[in-house]
Amino acid sequence: MSGNNVYQELKKQIILLDYKPGEVIREKEVMAKFDVSRTPVREALMRLEMDGLVRIIPNVGSFAEDVSFQQLKDVLETYAYLVKLSGILAAERISKEDIAKIRERVNGMKQTKETKVLMGLDGEIHQIINDATKNKVLIKILSGLYDQSMRIWVFAGAGGNYWRDLENQFENIANALERRDGEMTARLLEEHTNGFVEHIRSQLAF
Repeated sequence: MSGNNVYQELKKQIILLDYKPGEVIREKEVMAKFDVSRTPVREALMRLEMDGLVRIIPNVGSFAEDVSFQQLKDVLETYAYLVKLSGILAAERISKEDIAKIRERVNGMKQTKETKVLMGLDGEIHQIINDATKNKVLIKILSGLYDQSMRIWVFAGAGGNYWRDLENQFENIANALERRDGEMTARLLEEHTNGFVEHIRSQLAF
C-alpha cells in the first residue's frame, strides 16, 4: 500500500471516529494493519497533522485531534463563506463531464439510505465542485475544512433528517451549474451548507 493510500485510509478512520478524539494512533499497529514500513505511516501522520486531524507530540506520540466548540465554530464559519466562492468559480469552469459525474452521484443517493454511503457521495460531489474551480488554494482549503466538518458532524451524531432532501438539493445545484449560473450555484451551496450547520447546532445545542 502506498503512502497516499495509508493517508486516505487513516483520514477516513479519523473522520468516522474509528479513532476517537484524543486517542493515540500507534505507528506499529498502523504498519501491521496496512502491511507497510514506518516511513509511509509517518508521512501520512504528518499530512494529517497539517489537515488538523492529528496532533503529533515529539517523543510522546500521535493522537487523533480533539473536537472543540471553538474549532467547530471556526471551521463552519469559514467553510460557509468559502463555499459560495467555489460555486461562482465552478459555474464558470466546470465541464459537462463533471456535471454528469455529479448527476451520477445524485442518482446514487436516490438508491440508498445508508448513512456512510450517503456521506461518501456527498463528499464526492463537493470534491467535484471544488476541483472544477481550478483554484488549487481554494481546493486545498475547502477539502481540509470539509474533512474537519464531517468529523465534527459524526461526533455530533450523523443522521436524522439531514439526508431527507439531499438529492434534490444537489440536483438543483447541478442544474444551476449546467446553466452556468454562478450566483444561483453559490446561493444553493450556501443554503445546503447552512442546513448542515443548523443540523449540527441542533445536535450539539450550541
